[in-house]
This record gives sequence, C-alpha cells and structure tokens, in this order.
Amino acid sequence: MAVSHYQVLGVGATASADDIRAAFRRRAREVHPDRRPAPASGTAAGGNGTSYRPEQAMQELNEAWRVLGDPGRRRAYDRSLGAGPDVHPRARPPGVDPDDLPYFHEPAEPGDIGVILARALPWVVALAVLVGIFVFTAFAGGTDDDRVSGSDLVGKCVRLERGGVVSSVACEEPNDGRVDLVAARASLCPEESSAVRLASQVSWLCLRDASASLGQ
Repeated sequence: MAVSHYQVLGVGATASADDIRAAFRRRAREVHPDRRPAPASGTAAGGNGTSYRPEQAMQELNEAWRVLGDPGRRRAYDRSLGAGPDVHPRARPPGVDPDDLPYFHEPAEPGDIGVILARALPWVVALAVLVGIFVFTAFAGGTDDDRVSGSDLVGKCVRLERGGVVSSVACEEPNDGRVDLVAARASLCPEESSAVRLASQVSWLCLRDASASLGQ
C-alpha cells in the first residue's frame, strides 16, 4: 500500500497549514542524515528487517511538503486520494478506540508525478538520493548548536546578499522571496519558483514571491 504524503509528515488529512509546516520541520530534523546516520550495510533498523535510509526519507519528506505546503497542489492531491475532509463523519461502534482503526487512503492516481518517478524511473530516484547526501553533508560544518539546516529556512522570507549568502527576514520587510523548499538541484524547484544556489554548497533554495504567498 502506497504511503500518503500525510502519513510521511505524520498528520491527518484535515491538518491546518501551520500544522503541516510544523510537522515538516520536526520530521526534517528527525531524518536529517547528520543527526541519524544510516546503519552499516547488512544491518536493519528497528529489528524489522528494513534498512533505514535517511536520504530516501528526506526526499519523500520534501515531496510531501512540496505538495501539501501549497494550497492548490494540496487540493488537487486530496481530490486524487478522495481524502477531503468528511463533513458528516460516520458513527463509530461503542467502545472502539479511534487509534485502533486502520489509516487508509486509496492509491494515488497514475498521473501523480511522485509515483511515476518512484516506479518508472528508479535510476532518477537513486541519483537524487546520491545528490541528497552531498546536500545535507554541506550543512555538517560546526557543532549541533551552530549548524544551519536548510529545512529551517522553509516557509521563511530571505534576502539575498553577495556571494550567495542569504539572511532570514520578516516577510513584511524588503525581501527576495519566501523559501518554498530546499532542492538538490535547480531543476527540482517548482516551475512557479526561482532557484538560488547557496554559497559554497550544492543545495538550492526554491524562492516564491512573498507578496503572493501572503495573499493566499
């Protein structure tokens, strides 16, 4: 059964935009390769026989945020899943704990880009994973206290300075855009955003117009 973007973020289909943003940042810190390195080859994580792959987990997390973090893409995704909010929820039998009920979504439509890439072009996914290793090791300099993670900039407005240096500013102040997501390469940024490369790093910031974001 395919895992939905909501399950990747650990939120329900009725979660608010703020809940989704907070869940993305929390999960990004949890699966960051520098904070939870992958086990040695041949070992399994959690004793369930499945190797833990933080780079793949981070890629799935970025895709979930790219879809659910945008209101228009989220509505289209909900329609494809048939997972829109239920205005009249069904009554549960007495004594049934909601946590015991299975969490189920219908499979995504064949046109879902993420499904197509994962199933039809595995070599593209593998390449993205390898590039992702360099993206997140680029943030490994310094201690845990002074290390800057690209995920911390998501949803914030930034101002570009010389040499590819960026600084976080309030969206009401003069800025160069809001960070939509952090990508391994410029081609992974959404069409409606502009890609800006970070100084001395291989990762890119996907920027959207902050005024348009505030107007949503």
